[in-house]
Parts: sequence; C-alpha cells; structure tokens
Amino acid sequence: MQTLRINVVGLLKEPAGGVRDHVIQVAGATVALMAEEARPLRDLTGEVRLLRSPRSIFARVRLATDFALDCRRCLEDAISPVKLEFDAEFFPSVDVVTGLAVVIPDDDLAFVIDHNHELDLAEAVRQELLLALPMYPLCDPDCEGLCPTCGANRNADPCDCDDSEPDPRMASLKGLFGASAGTDRPS
Repeated sequence: MQTLRINVVGLLKEPAGGVRDHVIQVAGATVALMAEEARPLRDLTGEVRLLRSPRSIFARVRLATDFALDCRRCLEDAISPVKLEFDAEFFPSVDVVTGLAVVIPDDDLAFVIDHNHELDLAEAVRQELLLALPMYPLCDPDCEGLCPTCGANRNADPCDCDDSEPDPRMASLKGLFGASAGTDRPS
C-alpha cells in the first residue's frame, strides 16, 4: 500500500522535465485523522504525477474517496463522494548532489521536501480534503430534520407536536414589535 510519502531522490537528480507517476492508496483510518468530523467509507485512492522543474517538483494529484458525515438537520449519515484534483509545488530543503541546505522560497503555498528527499503529500491532501467536504452536509435535500419539541426524526416518523406555538423562551422578544407582532415587518 502506497503512503503519502514518496522518495524523490532519483527525480531530483534528473534534469528539468523528468516525470514519475505513482499510484496512491491510503487506508481509511489514516484519512480519518485528516478530516476529524468525517468518516471515510473506503480508502483514499488515485494517482500522483511528479514533474521535475529547475527549482522544485510539481505534484499533480488526483484522489477520490467517500465520506459519511452527520446530516445537519437529522444527524443521520450523509454520504459525500470526494474527488481531489489539485497541483502543489514542493521545494527541496537539501541539495541532492552536495548535501548542503537550500534556501526555501518564502511562499505560503509551497511545501518542503525533507532532508531525506521525501516528498510528503499528507498536508496538501489534508488541506484539500477540508476544502472539498461539504460545509452543510444533508442526507437528502428534502430532509425534514428533527422535531424541536420531541426530538423525533421527521423523516422516519412524523410527530404530533404543535409547531404553531412559539418557543416560550422567545416570549420576551414578542413585546419588541408591539401591536404588529403577528406581521412580517416591524412597525
């Protein structure tokens, strides 16, 4: 099973234009550590193409998996397929020929290849995963959610609770609108 750490010493010794392709398969348990609220349903799989440039290595990453997230309305599982397609640039920290330290560009979007010449995709993948997950996961666009009175899942069994009565905790706010409390606009 391929991890997200790739030894690139051979590619760093090649001239610009060198290419390496790698198949990636990361266990679901490892992926679960990257996205805390999401539960991976399968391994993260895909491929990465590494391209040597005169000063760095570009990684073109294509990965996919499925996550289960809590539905924001009813708390049931909301299944979300995630496809990651991104490019990242990795700069060596040590010159592969001389072994001397290399000045790393001061760029927030760049990643560093460690002193062992290993390119670690984990942080780039974690960032992209967090961006790819839905902010408001729903099990179904028509999800009815939980009843605010009894807590029943309205998708499974509709309850007999009366929703027309306002929440008694909001009664003190009713007086703010005076006589027009039943209308949509304040007076």
